This record gives sequence, C-alpha cells and structure tokens, in this order.
Amino acid sequence: MLQRAVILLFIAFLVGFSVAASDEAEEKEELKVGDPAPEFTLKDADDKEYSLELLLDKEKGSAKVIILIMGDRKARKQGDEWAIELDKIYGKKEEVAILMVADLRGLPFFVTEGMVKWGVKREKLPVPILLDWGGKVNQSYKTQKGKPDLFIVDSDGKISYHQVGKYSDKLIKEVRAKVEDSLKEKEVKRQTSSMTNKAPSSHGGMRFITVWSLL
Repeated sequence: MLQRAVILLFIAFLVGFSVAASDEAEEKEELKVGDPAPEFTLKDADDKEYSLELLLDKEKGSAKVIILIMGDRKARKQGDEWAIELDKIYGKKEEVAILMVADLRGLPFFVTEGMVKWGVKREKLPVPILLDWGGKVNQSYKTQKGKPDLFIVDSDGKISYHQVGKYSDKLIKEVRAKVEDSLKEKEVKRQTSSMTNKAPSSHGGMRFITVWSLL
C-alpha cells in the first residue's frame, strides 16, 4: 500500500510541471508589451537545446514569432490545453514556434533528472517542453504561480502580447490576431528594407534613397 502511494506521488510530479520554490508573497512588476524578451537557453527532455536568440536568428532560424507557454505544476493542465490548441493552428507553420517552459523549482529531493525527463516524454505533448530546472527563466519573465503565462515574442525579440489564465475562445482569438499582426509587420519591414536597398539614386553629387510606402 505504501509502495503504491509512493509510485502515485512520483507520477504526480513527473507528468507535469514542478511546484514553485516557495509560497511567500513576492512583489513582481509584469513585463510589458514592447519590453525586450529575456534571453534564455534551455533543453528539452531529449537534451535538444533551444535558444530565443537562435530561433529568431535571420540566418539560422526560421521563426518570426515565438509563443511561450510558461508555468508551474499547478498550471500544467491549463498550459497543456493552450499548447494543444495552438499546435492545431500553427503546428505546421515554420514561421511560428510554440514552446512550453516548465518551472521546475521546488522538486522533492528524491525526484531525479531522469525521472523528470521520463515523465515529460510520457506526456507526449505536440510542442517542445523546455526544462527550467532552477526556475530562473520563469523568474526573469515574472510568471505567476498556479496560472499559465502566455507570451508572444516578435521577430525583433520584443514582447508583443502577454496574457495570464486558462484557455478560452476569446483569448485564442486575441492570440491569433496578435500573431497575424506580428507576421504582417515582419513582412512589411522586410519589403521596406528590400525596396530601400534597391532604390538608390544620385543627383548633383548627393545620394538619395527612396522608401516606398507599403500601406
């Protein structure tokens, strides 16, 4: 009986995010739209490395918009729902990357790294789950306890949207609208840059560059 209880306890920790480090109230000022998204480099359960910088790198990465779903164990189910629904929309679009960032602060001493990885793989979610072992990335994004935080990072590495809470039809519409806006802004910037570089002219020894309006 005791052995069964211990096994169930293991599974409870392994199939989701870990508890936050402490329950002490902590004053946090949320990241605002327009703020630079804090850089991070994290690995998933297969030790594949993900970096915000590389994902948005114009030469090496294909992502133009990154959606981050962040949270602790209490936010796991709500975060999973966000991941599943967003994958249905953007799973086949290379220009949109969806990542979950699991806050693993407060793991019991008997839970090993191998156990956590086993639990994450067992879950088989359609998006990568990055393991934030010390919770430093979640801290840098000032995530809330017990609730999923959803961030959209644009191609300039800035936060273009932030929402806290469970999935809903209303919020998914907001997210889709913001993602589409970010993709359009990226395309406008690309075309503007291209046309600027292709339209140099000179007159009377002075050099002029014409920028055509795309609006």
